[in-house]
Amino acid sequence: MTIQELMAELAVSPMTIHRDLNKLAETGRVVKTHGGAALPETPETPVATAGCAICKRTIPERTAVVIQTERQGILGACCPHCAMALLDRIRTTDLVLVTDFLYGQMVNADEAAYIIGSSVTYCCRPGILAFATWEDAEHFQRGFGGEILGFVQAREAMRRKQSLQRAPQPLTWEAQAPAAITGSPRSERPR
Repeated sequence: MTIQELMAELAVSPMTIHRDLNKLAETGRVVKTHGGAALPETPETPVATAGCAICKRTIPERTAVVIQTERQGILGACCPHCAMALLDRIRTTDLVLVTDFLYGQMVNADEAAYIIGSSVTYCCRPGILAFATWEDAEHFQRGFGGEILGFVQAREAMRRKQSLQRAPQPLTWEAQAPAAITGSPRSERPR
């Protein structure tokens, strides 16, 4: 937009427009051009186009996770669930950023709060959602349930769930019992 268009739209002086554009440019919200301003271009990152490193799904903006390693470079995950599985395969990381589910801002994974098992499943299962603050996670939990955990605890919970899924499940009494015990007709209970 040009300065003239902004002046007409907002009914303010050119000095006010220049002052406000300078502030917006300092924060990266606009790029000043000759005689006006434009929104900054957001180049497609290789992470967004490559898909999730675990499940190969498209990476949604609302749950994206970025993992930077010296060896593999930048890796993307579609959600904290896949990111935690990916982190178990990577020896060292330089940086892990998760997207705050409510506001869409990237935050350090170690500082975020996570909700596991809420009634909202946005991507993979079990659903894990990241929040910039513990307080935001508590507000979300009141409406949608789930358990709030820190990063380390959320990774441990994921490992436990994954090991339970891989382990052979013990047979239930009903599955082991002969038809006589389960109450089938024409049978007697063992004595």
